[in-house]
Amino acid sequence: MEEKRIAILIDAENVSYKNATQIIDTMAAKGTIVVKTIVADWTKITGAKKGTSGRSYQIEGWRKEANKHSMTATQAFSYVSGKNTSDIQLTIIAMKCLFEKPFINTFCLVSNDSDFTRLTQELRENNKEVIGMGDRNKAIQEFVNAFSEFIYLGESMDDSEKEELSQNNGIDSLNNDISKKDIPNSKPVKARKQQAKRTPKNKSIIPDEQLKTLIDIIETAIEDTQGSALYSVIASKMKKQYSDFVPENYECKNTSALITKILPAIPQYVEHRESIPNNPNGYIMMLKRKNI
Repeated sequence: MEEKRIAILIDAENVSYKNATQIIDTMAAKGTIVVKTIVADWTKITGAKKGTSGRSYQIEGWRKEANKHSMTATQAFSYVSGKNTSDIQLTIIAMKCLFEKPFINTFCLVSNDSDFTRLTQELRENNKEVIGMGDRNKAIQEFVNAFSEFIYLGESMDDSEKEELSQNNGIDSLNNDISKKDIPNSKPVKARKQQAKRTPKNKSIIPDEQLKTLIDIIETAIEDTQGSALYSVIASKMKKQYSDFVPENYECKNTSALITKILPAIPQYVEHRESIPNNPNGYIMMLKRKNI
């Protein structure tokens, strides 16, 4: 298998700086990171502008993370109030990497901005793997499905901005205006994850639409092989339709663990393991219909 040589491109005004370590560690586990570029209007953290909004603190946070992880920071001036140019700048950098660094075979685009959909399509049309990273509650499904693979980040911009504002503008003054109990989804991300773990026993961890597709794939594979659906086949076909069907998004280490986690929602199937000939330590995982 060809080694992955990766270019990481981050839209700093669109995702929380608290995800920096997750981004770098996840991609480092997949291959060799060649390019680490982060784009923002860095003037937002200078002079009188500092302290006027939570987004300014986000960019300040990214400045520190960029130094820590040795990222190349690129300036994208905002010529019109309320409109940034980071998306154009990031697109230019991606196209320069595509044509000037042909040895890069994997792009990681970190953003929630669906304007990058066409860029993602263009890179894939040029035979590049494109991995997306963004917030689960902000990245729309059409954008997610444009990628070869999409990984959800642990911290959202909303959570980070609220925390930074409370720390830097004074908790008392903030509490006079808003209270956390009045803000939807204001629970810390870790608390929401713990709540998600308390999913009813037979409730699927994946969306209903994906669950229906999963069952169709399993049934087709069982018919084709006269009895079994290999995990490798299930994962490959699911990922072709849903780029976010990856173990990392469900706190699983591998595909086997992910399918095992989904099994309570599809009780008509059972897990089956078969040994690999001439390999006493190897085995193949598959699903079969449960005998009733």
